[in-house]
Amino acid sequence: MLQRVFSLCMFWLILGSSLFCQDSGIPRLSQEEIATHLVDYVAPAYPPIAQAAQVQGDVVASVEIGFDGVVRSAKILSGPAMLRQVTLDALKKWRYQPFHRGTTEIVITGDVMVRFTLRDKPEVHTPPESTAKGSYSVSVTFPSSNHNGEPDAAIAERFDQPWEACSHGVIAHSVDVATADECKKAAAVADEFTLDNRAIQRRMAYVYAATSLANVRDLKTALAYADKAVDVVKLGHDGTSGSEAAYSIRGQIRAFLGDMEGGNRDMSIAEDFCRKGQLMSQLRKDLQFHAELLKRMGRPQEAQLKLDEASRL
Repeated sequence: MLQRVFSLCMFWLILGSSLFCQDSGIPRLSQEEIATHLVDYVAPAYPPIAQAAQVQGDVVASVEIGFDGVVRSAKILSGPAMLRQVTLDALKKWRYQPFHRGTTEIVITGDVMVRFTLRDKPEVHTPPESTAKGSYSVSVTFPSSNHNGEPDAAIAERFDQPWEACSHGVIAHSVDVATADECKKAAAVADEFTLDNRAIQRRMAYVYAATSLANVRDLKTALAYADKAVDVVKLGHDGTSGSEAAYSIRGQIRAFLGDMEGGNRDMSIAEDFCRKGQLMSQLRKDLQFHAELLKRMGRPQEAQLKLDEASRL
């Protein structure tokens, strides 16, 4: 049950973003900001002809994402010709958490990069060799930022690599120790940021670490990171969506560890942040989880109130 709940529930997170306006009036977001909102990821099919020809590389697409998180349009900007159409086909199936300006859901634009990588692929592609030795991967990715002149720049440079591996794994719904290890590395570097800088990065790292560890059932360690995420929120540097994410993950972990009352309190706080920020899709899922928790606590009437509210959203 744990794996199912976390794989379905942990990607509600809207992890705070800065909006940059284009002349068209539609905000343009960075690749990293867009990636953190991805909830349903369908990997592009790696064309066999491209594999046989050893074609790999990055495909960059400009996308417009609607109020509902659906990719309304996509245009390939660069990348190998053999890999372009499969990328477009996959993008049509991706879904994102709606983006917000204040309490209003908005349309956004930006670029998405998909990386096609061949690993240990044999030069001669007979069926036995392809089965025994061949492997490939397709992943959402984004380039590392240039942190020159930024606060904590040296720390940020060391943060980028484990954070990229961690966030890729979590966004792609990976449930494995390798992803959890990368998230722990990212969180360890995030610990080094000064308290007045990069609060959102620290909270994101802690939430992702908690999520990845919960997915591999290391709940006690996951709770320690969830506590850190909530501590960052309490400093007051985060938005409603990030605050919801921190309390929601901690509430769920507490519940799975048997701390029903602690889980109940955290889920109530998460729901309040959702209402404040008009995060209706997150609120619905928080309410549904909370209702199940209340049922297990022997409080069916309160559970029904949560379900009734969810049904009205």
